[in-house]
Amino acid sequence: MRRYIAVFVVICAFMMLFLSAAYSEDRSVTVKGKKGTDTSASVNARYHALIIGSNNYKHLPKLKTAIADAKAVEEILRTKYGFKTKLLIDATRADILGNINKMRKKLGSNDNLLIYYAGHGEFDKNVEKAYWLPVDAQRDDPTNWIIADDITSNIKRISSRHILLVSDSCYSGTLTRAAVIDLKSAEKDEYIKKMAERPSRTLMASGGNEPVADGGGSGHSVFASAFLKALKETEKNVFTAEELFHGRGSVKEMVAGKSDQVPEYNTIKNSGHEGGDFVFQTAKASVSGAGGYTAPLAPIEIKEPSGKDFKIDDLEKEAKEIEKNKAAWNSKLQKMKQAYGKVKTFEKGTSPADRKSSAWQRFLDTFSQDNPYSQEDDTMRQEAEERVSYWNSQQQIAMAPRPDPSVSPLGKGGIKGGVFKDPLTNIEFVFVKGGCYGSSYTVHEVCVDDFYIGKYEVTQGQWKAVMGNNPSSFSSCGDNCPVEQVSWNDIQDFINKLNQKNNPPSPPFSKGGLKDSPLTKGAGGLYRLPTEAEWEYAARSGGKSEKYAGTSNESELEDYAWYDKNSGSKTHPVGTKQPNGLGIYDMSGNVWEWVNDWYDKNYYSNSPKNNPKGPNSSGLRVLRGGSWDFGARLLATSGRLWDEPSKRSDSYGFRLAFPAK
Repeated sequence: MRRYIAVFVVICAFMMLFLSAAYSEDRSVTVKGKKGTDTSASVNARYHALIIGSNNYKHLPKLKTAIADAKAVEEILRTKYGFKTKLLIDATRADILGNINKMRKKLGSNDNLLIYYAGHGEFDKNVEKAYWLPVDAQRDDPTNWIIADDITSNIKRISSRHILLVSDSCYSGTLTRAAVIDLKSAEKDEYIKKMAERPSRTLMASGGNEPVADGGGSGHSVFASAFLKALKETEKNVFTAEELFHGRGSVKEMVAGKSDQVPEYNTIKNSGHEGGDFVFQTAKASVSGAGGYTAPLAPIEIKEPSGKDFKIDDLEKEAKEIEKNKAAWNSKLQKMKQAYGKVKTFEKGTSPADRKSSAWQRFLDTFSQDNPYSQEDDTMRQEAEERVSYWNSQQQIAMAPRPDPSVSPLGKGGIKGGVFKDPLTNIEFVFVKGGCYGSSYTVHEVCVDDFYIGKYEVTQGQWKAVMGNNPSSFSSCGDNCPVEQVSWNDIQDFINKLNQKNNPPSPPFSKGGLKDSPLTKGAGGLYRLPTEAEWEYAARSGGKSEKYAGTSNESELEDYAWYDKNSGSKTHPVGTKQPNGLGIYDMSGNVWEWVNDWYDKNYYSNSPKNNPKGPNSSGLRVLRGGSWDFGARLLATSGRLWDEPSKRSDSYGFRLAFPAK
């Protein structure tokens, strides 16, 4: 059986509940340029196709015919029907969604778009959601799966008049039209005209919620074979997708007659469909108007011919000047590359931070002009600006006062009960008085000692000050936005460097204190990630019965959290929503936060009552708090997520902690 994988994953019932909630939230999309556009139909419109075929899956069973299907569909659409085509072979999630987004930017209201997908698919009965599985999808990890909602939302944003989605995998919808079209010639012309005038968003699927075959079609899948045959053998020059699917010798008739699968032709709900249909026309029809319908001709304006002579002398002169200009800019680019290499070499030396910053700034001042024939200069300038910022921050760190290793910042007259600010990065920490609590996942009562936890999620600016780079996908959000695209392992590097920069090499505590704590063994310093127990205790304002961090009322959640309902599909500066009862911000939403613990769903059934530190190992680390792209249920203080410690995501971030000993 083909293009359907039964994913057998043992997941706790609680996780399944909030996963269903994550994808049941309504995500509204504002589409510009569709309403009010010119609706004077013309069959002779521009046609585009994005064709996707994947056989060589990295983590799933390989397929045999998907690539052959995609190549054959691309060829017939390009040669017989005049489509401008884009073929993706063994495509990743980023390849597929990235190219759909390019289509959104490229196509106008008079364009038509066909998207063809051949590959593995999955239908999750628990949440009633369908998925495409790109070539980098994993059996038990939906991170790289493409949910049907993503496809629907993306095509809704495309302003093309007609969009047809052809999916040779599991992708179901509600059948809204099933009548076989068999009209007389005059009636058909009017029908085609009406279908071309009205915007359409439709889906042709190889099957409903059932497996579909990987073969059975002479080197193609059953569905692809029928689809290709219908396109090749039709005697019509102009016809609708509905006729192709339902008519005599149709796709549905051929597929259902050869296999157990039943294909479907649906309108796509909530996608901008307005009653039209995708109109196919052969290349011959698009040139000659064959097939019974041609767009009305514009009136001919009669004018006397002008008496101007043809000359291109000026163009030849301009062309020579352009070539001369290109050569000058290319010479400048080569000099820029040489200077760039010199500064990189100088940076590796032992010169102080202010000299390295000056070297990069001199580079920027010398090569400030934008090269109109290259983007390489932009890339070098961008890195130079980042290095100036980094070396300036290192200079500030070098000049910052070091904490006295003989005096604990938490001792008598110190900060216990208040806020502590790291002297090098200005990361602020809130004191949390220890106590006990219970939750749906801890099973029994859990107690934690006094500790400090970050008032805010660690920001991009703070990460750059320590690491000298910014891995964030939302880097344009600014230095005060949470750093993301960081793995648990990346964070350990950050913590080690921060602890080393803070000097002394060991925590400023007496013997038996933090230095000997198993939570910080090997870290060589004060800071670490909070334990899962500490994180939830702090999120619930000190162990209170709060559903979210700061409130138990979902109607008030927008005042406390950035999530899929209000985030605009991006992160936001930290501390811009209301804090919880301890004065801590964004513990629900904005980004998921890595914690110190390994994941084990049964650990808290028999964990220690006092200061549980999680299981010894499991291969997965825990994240808490929900993020900008998840629904309300996932933002609950008892909600959990887990992933491999090497994994990065634009919704993964963190905050720091340290014990008050």
